[in-house]
Amino acid sequence: MYRLINQNIDQLLAAISYDRDVQPYVWLIRNLVGANVATSAEYQRVYRRYWQLNSARLSEDFCQSYFALLEELKQASNANVETVARRLLEVPTHGNGRVSLQFSFGSKLVHMLNQHLPVYDSMVKDFYFLPTGPAKEKTEVKLKRLLTSYEFLVAEYTRVLRNGILGDSIERFRQKFHLGPEYSDSKVIDTLIWRFVSFLRNGAVRNINVVYG
Repeated sequence: MYRLINQNIDQLLAAISYDRDVQPYVWLIRNLVGANVATSAEYQRVYRRYWQLNSARLSEDFCQSYFALLEELKQASNANVETVARRLLEVPTHGNGRVSLQFSFGSKLVHMLNQHLPVYDSMVKDFYFLPTGPAKEKTEVKLKRLLTSYEFLVAEYTRVLRNGILGDSIERFRQKFHLGPEYSDSKVIDTLIWRFVSFLRNGAVRNINVVYG
C-alpha cells in the first residue's frame, strides 16, 4: 500500500486541498497555546469542522467537556490516549444520557498535544486492516482492542519514518504546501492515508493500480 502511495503521489497531492485539508490544521496548531480552547467559539468552530466532530452528532455537553479536557491537558506532560478515552467515557455522548467510547476523538485530542502521535480513525483502520469488534462489544474489551491497534500505529509510523518508506512522498507534500514543523511527518502520513483510502472507497483501485476519474 505504501508503494501505491509513492507511485501515485502526483494524483494524491492534486486531490488534497490546502484550504480544506491543510490550512485549518496549521491554524489549530498555531493557536492551540494562545487560545482558551474551552471557551473560544472560533477555535471550537474550526476544530469541530476539521476533525469532523459535528458529523458525529454528539451532545453539546460532551463537546464542551471535550474542549475543557483539551484545555486542561495543554499543561500536562503525560497525556495519553487511554487516559483521555477513559475521561471522555465519564461524559454522556447523547442527550438521553447514553455514554459511548469515543476513541477516535480521544486520539485526535492527544495528537493535538503531541503532533508526532498518530490519529486513529476509520480511514487509518481500513488502510491497515485493523480489527473491528462485534456490534455489542463490551466497552473494556473494545478499549483494549483499540489500544492494541493504536500501539501498532505508533510503532508503524515510527518504522515508516525511520526507514524512509514514504520519505519522497512526505517531502513532495511539504514542498507543495510549504509546510513548517507544525505539520509533523506523522500528520503528513495521516493526510496521505486519508486521501488514499478515500480513493479506495470510491473504487479507484483496479488491477493493483490506482485509477482516477
